[in-house]
Amino acid sequence: MLYLLLALVAAAPDTLELSLDDALRVAMARSPARTEVSVSRTQSASTLARGIAGLLPTVTGSVGYARSDAGQGMLPESLRTGEDWSWTGTLTVNQVVFDPSVFAGLASGVIYSDYYATDARDKQARLVFDVTSDYLGLLKADLLRSAAAKAVARAEENLGLVSEKQKLGAASRIDVMRSQVQKSQADIELLTSDKALAVASERFKSTAGVEDAVFIRPTEQLTEPSGFEISDPDSLLAEIDRRNPGARLLEKSRSVASWNTAAAIGKALPSVSAYWTSSYSDSVFPSGIGQWDDHDAVTYGIQARFPLLDLKSYVLGIVDATNESRRARALARRTALQLRATATASVLGYTESRQRFDYASSNLELNRELYELATEQHRLGSISLLDLLSVETTLASAEASYIAALCDTYIQAAQVGYLLGEAEGRKETE
Repeated sequence: MLYLLLALVAAAPDTLELSLDDALRVAMARSPARTEVSVSRTQSASTLARGIAGLLPTVTGSVGYARSDAGQGMLPESLRTGEDWSWTGTLTVNQVVFDPSVFAGLASGVIYSDYYATDARDKQARLVFDVTSDYLGLLKADLLRSAAAKAVARAEENLGLVSEKQKLGAASRIDVMRSQVQKSQADIELLTSDKALAVASERFKSTAGVEDAVFIRPTEQLTEPSGFEISDPDSLLAEIDRRNPGARLLEKSRSVASWNTAAAIGKALPSVSAYWTSSYSDSVFPSGIGQWDDHDAVTYGIQARFPLLDLKSYVLGIVDATNESRRARALARRTALQLRATATASVLGYTESRQRFDYASSNLELNRELYELATEQHRLGSISLLDLLSVETTLASAEASYIAALCDTYIQAAQVGYLLGEAEGRKETE
């Protein structure tokens, strides 16, 4: 893929830098889920064509070379003609006039066509959500790793400063040990964040279908929380009920089951078709339409079939179709209830993530002010090193909480977007 090659050249040797839009484009081109979307769309068209085909004329033909010696043994030997070999052929055109099964098949074909089209939209929306969620998870891990690296740098700076003060007699051994403990803890946090970042990168590559041996570096800049707004939760829940592809799939299945039940009952009615048959027989192979026309016998008419004469198959067919219809209705109702619960949880989750971001943002500002004040107080000797280290630890925690809350607002918004069936992706960053 040309885009990936150019990106690899522009980035570091083993690093692929991607924005959220870039990640979605790569996934749409390379993810295995994209093939599933394409298959569902193709199946939508083929299912509709199959349903319509049942109403179109059916043309069948055959040709053969056979011997007919019927009655030869009953004739005197002087009158026997010997083996009688000839070319035979038939051409039949059949047109449905009335057939409940064909009509039900057309209705099912139309519904199933819409079913597979909806399934394609659902798979597309799921791919968008998975890529967005995994990319944002990777971005969160990258930001947390950067925060952990900053904490290590601060710890190293503190340790160096305290070590110099100890040489001058301005700091005790215990102050140095406290700085060493803080540095050790910061190293552990950095190691943990390195692992989380590597795992998040591999998870995103798996979802997006990136098989290259590269490390994914997210470049998206998140400065504000997601711009997704929920002014009326009840209206949003109703909109999810109306637009969710999964719910629509089950509605289509229920409709198909109802049509199948009607078709099973309709088999009590005869099926009627019109036909035209041309039967050819001659000692030579037909060399053209004229020769066929000179040696054929044409029959045409209308015929009716009565499936009800097979009573056991008729009854069992109704029982099976009725059970499938009941199962489809029960599954649709259960899914609707589960969807409502999932949608409610997602809406509440997004609302909570926005509130947590507001709290985390305010908390981070307070901790930054506190750190500046504590640094100045420690420089003046008003507070101990232990107090300063405690403030630094709290600041690092506040930065991590802020990053997590910021990214979570976008992840929760993507979840709501998926439930709404959005298949193009949502970019709400600055």
